[in-house]
Amino acid sequence: MAVVSAVIITRNRQDALAIVLQRLRDLPVEEILVVDNDSTDGTADFVRGLDDSVRLLEPGENLALAGRNLAADQATGELLLMLDDDAYPLPGAIETLVEAFRADPKLGVAGGFVRDIDSHGNTLRATELGTFDWLLRAGRKGEPAEGFPAFSFPEGACMIRRSAYLEVGGFFEPYFLTSSEIDLAARMLERGWDVRYFPGSPFDHMKAESERQTADVNLYYRIRNHLWYIWLRFPAPLAVRRTAGYLAFDLIESTYRGVPGTWARGVRDAWRQRDQVRGERRPLPRDVLRRAELNRGRMHVRLLAGQLRKKLRPGR
Repeated sequence: MAVVSAVIITRNRQDALAIVLQRLRDLPVEEILVVDNDSTDGTADFVRGLDDSVRLLEPGENLALAGRNLAADQATGELLLMLDDDAYPLPGAIETLVEAFRADPKLGVAGGFVRDIDSHGNTLRATELGTFDWLLRAGRKGEPAEGFPAFSFPEGACMIRRSAYLEVGGFFEPYFLTSSEIDLAARMLERGWDVRYFPGSPFDHMKAESERQTADVNLYYRIRNHLWYIWLRFPAPLAVRRTAGYLAFDLIESTYRGVPGTWARGVRDAWRQRDQVRGERRPLPRDVLRRAELNRGRMHVRLLAGQLRKKLRPGR
């Protein structure tokens, strides 16, 4: 079996991290790298007290998703099990993904099925509107061994071929949060690697009662970063059309959530902070974009329509 290195980025979630590390003890993972993004709750001391199978990396600041690049550079495994500090694979998930990589030498990223659970292990969300499964499955049925072609993947519940990851440069660090998966998937496809979703590989996500980032913060980064993604990876004429469409989508969603100011800040800062991505524009070929986008636009329209139906008819 291929050597698997688990990569976990963490910030002020010592209790959840302890559960994730305990779950990994019984799973086929050869090494665990924990990147502490400047926690203040004693996380680093906790990890130092563990055995040598867990390696602590301390960049001294909050790198967010860039912490994954730091760990990937130091990992020894040929496959990277990317986890958040509140998510872990269920028994059999790692084996399923490893077999998929063995069977397909061009597989670059394999996303798993994510189930949100509460502190008692009860399922909160799994296949409902807006979940990873709903978005990536896109109406397709079954659990094929070869997975489904996908335009994205859950960053904290996936496996990545390390050589492919390093070849394309890992996650694009200026994003900081969100949109990183879509961008990495597109760059993987450009280099001839495949990105697929494996609904038969389950992960549990321990949904916190109070999330570290509010929906407002996550939405802000998504709006800002998605504008960057479009202008970094799309030819200009297509970028203009996509910008108009997604700005309208995000404005409607922000208004639906009651935070229209977040939309304005995201759009504003995409322009004001453009120096962070200056010089990084590399439009992808049209054939790559068609594969990278897949059914993403259609699923976002369906998501918005579904959210509006729930808003208008909450009791149904």
